[in-house]
Amino acid sequence: MLRSKTAIALLFYSYVLSGAITAQETPLPRSLMLNAPLQVADTSSPVTDAPLQVADAVPALTPAAAPASLHSSSAPVSAPLPTVNHLASNQIPVPDPNSSAVLQEKQQQVASQLRVALLQEQAKQTTDSNDTDKPTAEATDVDLLKQKEVTIAQQKTAAATLEDTQTKLAELETEFNKLADNRLDVEPPYSILLLDQLNDSLNLAKARKEASEASLIAARDSVERAKLLVENQQKAYRQLKEKIVGEEDPKLRAAKLEIELAEELLVLRRQEASIEEAGEAVRAMGTKIDEKKLDIVRRNVQFSKETLNLQLAEIDARENEIKRRVAALQTELEYAEKRWLAARQDVDSTSNPGPELIEKVEALKSTRQTIQLEQSVLNQQLQRLPTIRTAWERRYIVVAGTASREERRVWVDETEQQLDALNRERRAREFKINEVRVALATVDAKIDAVKGDNPDVRRWLESKQDSLAKQIEIYSSSILAIENKQRTLNRLLVQIQGRQGRGLNDWAADTWAAAQRAWNYEITNIDDFSLTVGKILNTILLLFIGYFAAGRLSGWFGRRLPKLGVDEAGANAIESLMFYALVVGFALAALRYAHVPLTAFTFLGGAIAIGIGFGSQNVVNNFISGLILLAERPIKVGDLVLLDEVYGNITQIGARSTQIRTGENLDIIVPNSKFLENNVINLTRRDDRLRTSISVGVAYGSPLNKVVELLEKAAADHGSVHIRPKPFVWFNDFGDNSLMFQVHFWINARSMAQMKKVETDVRLTIDRLFREHEIVIAFPQRDLHIQTPNPIQLRLINDDQSGADHLRAA
Repeated sequence: MLRSKTAIALLFYSYVLSGAITAQETPLPRSLMLNAPLQVADTSSPVTDAPLQVADAVPALTPAAAPASLHSSSAPVSAPLPTVNHLASNQIPVPDPNSSAVLQEKQQQVASQLRVALLQEQAKQTTDSNDTDKPTAEATDVDLLKQKEVTIAQQKTAAATLEDTQTKLAELETEFNKLADNRLDVEPPYSILLLDQLNDSLNLAKARKEASEASLIAARDSVERAKLLVENQQKAYRQLKEKIVGEEDPKLRAAKLEIELAEELLVLRRQEASIEEAGEAVRAMGTKIDEKKLDIVRRNVQFSKETLNLQLAEIDARENEIKRRVAALQTELEYAEKRWLAARQDVDSTSNPGPELIEKVEALKSTRQTIQLEQSVLNQQLQRLPTIRTAWERRYIVVAGTASREERRVWVDETEQQLDALNRERRAREFKINEVRVALATVDAKIDAVKGDNPDVRRWLESKQDSLAKQIEIYSSSILAIENKQRTLNRLLVQIQGRQGRGLNDWAADTWAAAQRAWNYEITNIDDFSLTVGKILNTILLLFIGYFAAGRLSGWFGRRLPKLGVDEAGANAIESLMFYALVVGFALAALRYAHVPLTAFTFLGGAIAIGIGFGSQNVVNNFISGLILLAERPIKVGDLVLLDEVYGNITQIGARSTQIRTGENLDIIVPNSKFLENNVINLTRRDDRLRTSISVGVAYGSPLNKVVELLEKAAADHGSVHIRPKPFVWFNDFGDNSLMFQVHFWINARSMAQMKKVETDVRLTIDRLFREHEIVIAFPQRDLHIQTPNPIQLRLINDDQSGADHLRAA
């Protein structure tokens, strides 16, 4: 009984002191006033007290007596629940960032609800567990109220953030409006450092733009998901309400709290979206201000000698600082080296070293490597300082306008090369960071696996962990230093390339300089000789010039040879050989100009041999055959040859093929190898004397001696037929239809047309002489012999009768 009374008293005093009962709330019944006796149901119960009836003992927690602020958590609410459409129409107001009164009141109400729920849960735990029929606060109500309280606290923070952002936006708008007169707070001329600051700010804003836009899109998506969550919670509440009778069911109260929590989350997500929108507006306004300031500063910027000296002094101070740090690191490295060597000696001297000793060696080694890494990074920074100093000095010269165009061109090339080197160095640093992170993850896993009974191993693992973390920090600082140098070099590059007033002469000079750089670009080197683009193009040009010059020179020389007594065929052969020799000579001269030794082609020997053995075999075979034809001269240009039953004259002997022109004026291209591999008849190899023949048949019964005489006469009377040897006739055969004779004679002919012309004339003479002497040139005839069992009847019809019969038939 005493314990029940104590619980009720605690519940009452906590409720009163929490501030949940205010002047605006419904007054408590007199039984709960401070000066009223505490009413407890059935106080004379036995020792085994009945469960405490919280609803009877504390009527303020019932729907009729509880404050309005507690209806949503401690008792059912009869008012309709808000819907998603209700939220979308802004009927659930988003708190005004300029006023925190609404949020403060809401937070106090939720805190009161949470205290009551906690007291109800405590009261439930102190009562008898057999009495479970009366409604009590569930643990889920407490969790939901805690989440709601946290969400409202986040709303207060978001409201303050939104208010600050909007204030910042208003300040930026005011600042932008002040720039309307194109003046800054600083009097002109403006320092070039201000120009650098504005450029850096703009570059940073551009880099953050994409991330800001992505955050805004994500915030808007979160609002849509929060709306969907409210709708789902309301739907679940309606379905649950249809199944449960009564408004005081714990599940129904929990469903209402989930709806309220979802509504508060929706308010928070809207606040976050508003913050992102305001932040994007602040970023855009800041960019506009920086662009406006940059436009103003560019018109009247000054790079004074004092500014240059200030930057050089900072570089000198940085150099001294790095040198002091490097000297200190050398001492640390010597000490770390001694510790590491001592630990290694301990391991080597121990037959079975324990894990703590092994980890000690690894940790000390990692410490030594960390010091060495820092030394290396600092030394690299020292090496970069002269470049930074030179960049500032060159920038000062460029701004002063005393740099020549050639100097600017050289500086641009050097700066671009330095930027490329820095980019490569930065990527290498990033790869190293990833490697160290992998090693650090391995050490973290070992630390988690080490049990508490081995503190020495854990201590050395943690030491190695610290060293690896230090290495990541060193690499990160190195990347920052690289980025700083890149910004300095980029400023110099922009300063050089962004100068105004470039005239036609400047453009021409830049174009010529760019062409020279491309012309002198080194592709490779051979025996310490640079092989540039210009040399390659010159070599190709020399090869073309040499090819055409070889053709011209060999042609000119070939045309002069006949005047020196060389025949046409020999002149053609000499011309071809001279052409190939000149081409080879010009090719060697071109390679010599490019300083390409012939030994550079020795490695191609195997590939060339394979190519000759397979794909280039026929080509090389024909080429070599052409050289043999030109050297041995079995055929010459102008020769009349018989090849594959085709007569023709050689018109050209080339490197790969030979051209033959037939009597029909058709050009035949014949591979050179065919003249050496096949039988070729050269009718005019030594001279143009040819023996030709004409065959003729006469009828049986002709005077044979007269025929022979006439044939010899027909040949001898022609002016192109040689007298010696004189023509002669052969009686070849007794043919089926004629007696076959053949007259042979010699003529001079260089072509088939000439030979055919003489043969035609001789045939015409034979026909004339035979007609004069009534010698019949036989023609094909056949005798028919008919054998029949009966005699053949013949009837003779005169011409007159035959004509009359013909008329009668018509």
